[in-house]
Amino acid sequence: MKRNFPIPESYHKKVDDILTQIKAEDKPVKPKRTTRRVLFAILFLCLILTGVFTFSATGTAKNGFFDSFKNSILSFLGMDENTGEELGIQTKKESQKGKPDLMIELKEVVMDEQNLYAVVKITAPASISFTKDMTFDYYGFCEGENYNPSSMVSGAKECTLLEVSKAHPNVATYVIRMAADTPVKEGKNVTVFFKDLIPKPAKKPEVLVEGMWSLSFVSTYTKEKSLTIRGNKTTTYSLLGVPVTIQKIKLTPLGMTMVTDVTSIPVDTLNTSDTRITIRLKMLDGSEKVVETPDANAKMLVSGSSILQYEKKGKTFRKYTAQFEKAVNPSLVLGFIIEDSTILREES
Repeated sequence: MKRNFPIPESYHKKVDDILTQIKAEDKPVKPKRTTRRVLFAILFLCLILTGVFTFSATGTAKNGFFDSFKNSILSFLGMDENTGEELGIQTKKESQKGKPDLMIELKEVVMDEQNLYAVVKITAPASISFTKDMTFDYYGFCEGENYNPSSMVSGAKECTLLEVSKAHPNVATYVIRMAADTPVKEGKNVTVFFKDLIPKPAKKPEVLVEGMWSLSFVSTYTKEKSLTIRGNKTTTYSLLGVPVTIQKIKLTPLGMTMVTDVTSIPVDTLNTSDTRITIRLKMLDGSEKVVETPDANAKMLVSGSSILQYEKKGKTFRKYTAQFEKAVNPSLVLGFIIEDSTILREES
């Protein structure tokens, strides 16, 4: 659904001011060249000053003049294009624009059913200079073409500054990432949203730019390679000193999920105990990589994780979802070490 923004009365005054200034300051040159240059300048400045854009809520457009950043999600995940192809990861290019007071463009999306990464380019008013200590007061993803608090995608999320333009400090790129508790179905409309640009940390933060902005896209899984291990009665590990059964582990380049039957532990005990565990990847070369551990000093793969506890057919299950700081190649993983148990992939 396309939407045309009305041209405000102030637009005409700004155009008149621009024409007057160009006429007063422009030096005499050959008439033909002057006409082309002035017309281009008027067109370019009018587009910026009026904020008159036509855009589709879920469509993509050709990249415009905001397309000069060298960083991408692949570099953020520690890969180049060749490495991305090896892991089956591709980026989905986007180009959409928000309100003139804070221009937000959705540049790239990388996702699988549980992990979402969105790169956005933000152009703030000239009085704003982006720093690492600036973020949004509220941000995330929801299902649908517009911001809808009743359709939120729940899970661990983070907003990270990727780069500030050296030439224009009021222009920056951010990565919004989320490890979703429940799968985001492919082909569905998804909206990434932001509220109030603020400095951090602050108990009572000053609002630098106030407002709510949202951009939508159609979810498309941009990874192909994965490793799935389905559990049985023997795939167990010890949680709070009690054996629990792994139902399924799935590893993608972007993260992993693990569903465990924890019915053997009373719900009250689960809710009031420290249930953190150590999860490691066992690599084909014999090395191990720590996904997550209670040891805060350990080097871990995760950038964020969450646990969803739910009841189904009289049983209690826990779904662990982790998002990786850097991409992992599933084809180089032999299996998983969950606490005191080793679960190896099946021979293919």
